[in-house]
Amino acid sequence: MTLIKKPNELTQLKIKLKGLIYGQPGVGKTSLALSAPKPLLIDFDNGLRRVEKQYQTDSVQIESYQDLLDILTKEDISAYETVVIDTLGKVIDRMGDWLALSNPKLKQFDGQLSQKGWGSIKGEFQRLLKLLEGKNKSVIFVSHEKEEKVDDKVNKRIDVSGSAGKDVIKELDFVGYMSIQGGKRTIDLSPNDSFYTKNSLGISSFLEYKLLAGVNNFLSQAIFDAYKEKLKKDEQLAKEYDLLIEELKTKINTISDVDTLNLYYSTIYNQHEKIWSSHDMEKAFLNDKFKELDCDFNKKSNEFVSNKKEEVKVEEIKEEVKND
Repeated sequence: MTLIKKPNELTQLKIKLKGLIYGQPGVGKTSLALSAPKPLLIDFDNGLRRVEKQYQTDSVQIESYQDLLDILTKEDISAYETVVIDTLGKVIDRMGDWLALSNPKLKQFDGQLSQKGWGSIKGEFQRLLKLLEGKNKSVIFVSHEKEEKVDDKVNKRIDVSGSAGKDVIKELDFVGYMSIQGGKRTIDLSPNDSFYTKNSLGISSFLEYKLLAGVNNFLSQAIFDAYKEKLKKDEQLAKEYDLLIEELKTKINTISDVDTLNLYYSTIYNQHEKIWSSHDMEKAFLNDKFKELDCDFNKKSNEFVSNKKEEVKVEEIKEEVKND
């Protein structure tokens, strides 16, 4: 029994995502994060008090990074599907303090993390994500924004110390910048020069956040459900792709001479519905076939011509000359 599986044979696991929402103060970042499936808020920033009462969820007030680890390892959080951590900047700061307790050399004399300290932050952040993954939880980080001026341009960046912002983005599935445009709350996932964003899910990159009375399920629908739907479509497309490739391979394998090769080329070639690289695969199969039949393509007549016939004629001429 082989352990190797084709893409359409993979079992779709329960979707668990890692994301970050950041942006302007007061735009509703925490409320948005709490619209993920069955959230538990890990509140480093006392952010729940700024969320309207009707949208508040279960939460834990956190003082230290050890508190967070205790919640994830000692408390029963099986009822929750998403862990929302507010804010990213605070958890990184507390993580640095926690690491320095066991190794004071990770901090400089001024209290800032050393280069080695930032390396330890990166490793611990990855461990945190693996811990959440092991608990079968999605995670949404919330972050403030900070301005970074480059020449005359002001860019919006994630408000987190040191190089942690760039390291964090590498580990996440999506990063959305939230702002208010024309009186509407929007989330932009499309990469651009003005702010750090990321969309590795292949879903819509520009979203408008609408809150309905008593209902807060925006991320559940616009990101989690949208991604599930995309995976279903991709899975079906993968099956269709495999069937199409097998059909093309079978048809081309039945070609036995230059006449049936030209018949295929004139009536079937490039007539099928294209799925992903199916046309490139068809060209590759056809290329192997005309090499096997020792043919060349004549662009003027737009058909394949067998080199074997020409070789026969040359041999016949040589034989006639010899007999004369």
